[in-house]
Amino acid sequence: MLHKLAEDISFYLITNNIIDIEDREIYIYGLELLISTLFTSISILILGFLIGNLIFAVTFLLVHFFLKSYTGGYHAKHYYECYIYSIFTYIVLVILNCIISDIYKPFIGLLLLIISMLVIFKFAPIENKNNPKTEEEMVRNKKISRIRISILSATGVLGYIVKADLIDIWFMLAITVFSIAYSIIKQKYLERGVQGGKHKDESIKKHC
Repeated sequence: MLHKLAEDISFYLITNNIIDIEDREIYIYGLELLISTLFTSISILILGFLIGNLIFAVTFLLVHFFLKSYTGGYHAKHYYECYIYSIFTYIVLVILNCIISDIYKPFIGLLLLIISMLVIFKFAPIENKNNPKTEEEMVRNKKISRIRISILSATGVLGYIVKADLIDIWFMLAITVFSIAYSIIKQKYLERGVQGGKHKDESIKKHC
């Protein structure tokens, strides 16, 4: 359904001479991503409003838009899987924010930010095979992702020092950043598993 909608929109743009037909596949992918992102974001905002934690939803989305677009991370095979994963991640983070005592949040948040910085500095960006990047783009994204994780980490730490009463927001920032770092590790693990499987198959073929 999502792919069909993106195709229809791209066809409309082509017939109105807004885009070239040669670029149709690129626009279809971009439209799929845009529609999926909008649907996921709206769903998270509605969910945040319904459970009375809209500020958590806004924090979660802002951190994702600010950071993950440059770091990359886990990529599901289908858009609906990505949608479910995003919603599930948000719910888990909200639950963690609610059950962890405010006494421990500054220490846990700082630890998670440090771990996230190490992961992002080491492994980011992760390339999406459906949206390959040039070497120059990967280098640029690496620099931007390092700058942005540093800004977010500084914001979380300074935010707590200046406005400690908003600890829930700063902690949500920290655990959202960590969820992005986790998705990077998860994607790296999956890629190694695929590569390991390919090497194993090649080895079997050689021996057969």
